Amino acid sequence: MKDLLMYLVLAGIGYFTGSRLKKQTVLLCLAGRVQTVAVVILLVAMGMRMGANPEVTDNLGTIGGVSAVLTLAVMLFSGAAACAARKLIGMDKLAQVATGEAGSETDSEAGREEGKDGSRKLITVLILISVTGGFLCGWVIVPQLFAGRMAEFEKAAGGAVSLGLYVLLYLIGFNMGTDGTVIAQFRKVGMRILIFPLFVMAGAFLAALLCAALMGFSPREALAVTAGFGWYSIAPGIILEAGYAACGAMSFMHCIMREYFSLLSVPFVVKKAGYMEAVGICGAAAMGVCLPIV
Repeated sequence: MKDLLMYLVLAGIGYFTGSRLKKQTVLLCLAGRVQTVAVVILLVAMGMRMGANPEVTDNLGTIGGVSAVLTLAVMLFSGAAACAARKLIGMDKLAQVATGEAGSETDSEAGREEGKDGSRKLITVLILISVTGGFLCGWVIVPQLFAGRMAEFEKAAGGAVSLGLYVLLYLIGFNMGTDGTVIAQFRKVGMRILIFPLFVMAGAFLAALLCAALMGFSPREALAVTAGFGWYSIAPGIILEAGYAACGAMSFMHCIMREYFSLLSVPFVVKKAGYMEAVGICGAAAMGVCLPIV
């Protein structure tokens, strides 16, 4: 809860700053470059933490396969449910409230989308290199450099992740402030926006039940794992405290995989499906490490 409050405060400060500096072209350009650097630092640090964690690497060949199938199914169904919710709310692919005019996308919007294709490809490659490189570094190099001092590494890497998130969330607020349409969009949508998370949750739980039936494991465990929505810092711990060790390990793997698969998938989903679908596949990470990519 403290982290969530910090995220909201930083985004709010960034929004206020951006709304006052929206005409400063040099600052806007600089903010974009700083955001890219912060994304790389964040992803490399995350990759190193996961690669250096024996709970992740030791389980890649056992429950990893089951967790991967469950994760992909949950993301697919969550994205489909987000698409249905978006259409029900009356939003287009760009998450804009429909105006009732003919056509779902204006020429100017289409032009903006074409202009973003190059940057999307770049960020996709950047994500893949940063995550993979960080993971391999954490798996091969970190245990040797920090032999007997892994607690120091975890503290340093955790600090880098937190710092990167703080910088990025401020810049996200800053970008929204320079755009200036966020509040107006919320007013147009109103309470209908609550349909979106409810649909995403329903899609995720349906995927869990189908995976349990097809793969032959407990529906209760599948639902418990899915109900964490990728929140790896809390969901596995709750399951472990209830006495389900194997389910807790599966939850941990699922959370990690959902976060990383989402990081890699967001640019593709944005282009092929829509902005709300990109948020839906991320789960809890949509308000964390995936938010800068979204």
